[in-house]
Amino acid sequence: GAFYQPRLVLIDPNVLASLPDSTFADGMAEVVKYGYISNREILTMVSQPDYKTNIENIIYECVKIKRDVVAIDEHDTGLRMILNFGHTIGHAVEQCSGFTLLHGECVAIGMAVITRAAVKKGISAQETLDAVEKILKLYGLPDKTDYSADKLLDVALSDKKVANGNISLIVPEAVGKCSIRPVPAEALREWMQAGGIV
Repeated sequence: GAFYQPRLVLIDPNVLASLPDSTFADGMAEVVKYGYISNREILTMVSQPDYKTNIENIIYECVKIKRDVVAIDEHDTGLRMILNFGHTIGHAVEQCSGFTLLHGECVAIGMAVITRAAVKKGISAQETLDAVEKILKLYGLPDKTDYSADKLLDVALSDKKVANGNISLIVPEAVGKCSIRPVPAEALREWMQAGGIV
């Protein structure tokens, strides 16, 4: 395909009012992702009871993060991988469900699993996990899956993110800061198990 940066992005926040609650909550998983990878203030904004009155700023901050990341790495070979927080395991859950689970629900599960594993491995503090679990609960998003590590691993290893036997995991070090960690693809099972998947 061809890669071109847009000259203009038009977003009408009023369209959000037409969505069912479950669809809106599903989209909020991606908003939470942006807060975790780059700007913890987004999480503060969406945790307020009246956050919808501030929806334009929330959208702006999310779009700004994506714009800045994509401008640096158009072809998804470096920094842009940070946008995959929650997606490596999330995509596997999504596929295992036969796409009956919504994308945001699966990303939410992926974020929670990787954050649990990061805490267990001493990469992240417990407060980072507490924060993600709290905000996912606020939006009625799941943080666990019943699919086995074996089943998820089979799917994940066929993902485009696997290169030269390695997979790049996006791991939260703190709220608002994630790192890209290449690990052997087979090590993903251990990460899943550390994150509570059996």
